Amino acid sequence: MTPEDLVSRLAPVRVPEDFARFGLQDALAVIALGLLGGLLLSIMLRGLTRPRPHAIHQTRARIAALSGLAPQERVAGLALLLRELGEDIPPQMRMALYDPDAPADPIVLEAAILAAARRRGR
Repeated sequence: MTPEDLVSRLAPVRVPEDFARFGLQDALAVIALGLLGGLLLSIMLRGLTRPRPHAIHQTRARIAALSGLAPQERVAGLALLLRELGEDIPPQMRMALYDPDAPADPIVLEAAILAAARRRGR
């Protein structure tokens, strides 16, 4: 028996008439699935394309948050921020961390932090 003979002996496929029609319920189901797919796609795209703040802007915000602290606490916070960026504390500021009477100029640390953030942002 050849494949053509086998195919010719098969009975025609009978589908109930309700399954063969494309009705209003089918159209609404397709629209609902399309809306659901679009919603999921928009959520994924929003998560992937939202703007992320640059490292330099985040660093400036953290420096500004430390500006209201007492001088010794501010220097310690700035030193911690510089350490988080993977940089060493400038030699002229090391003594200010441990000696409260040593002159502490936070501008030196702020400049070092901003320079490290710029290098890291590249």
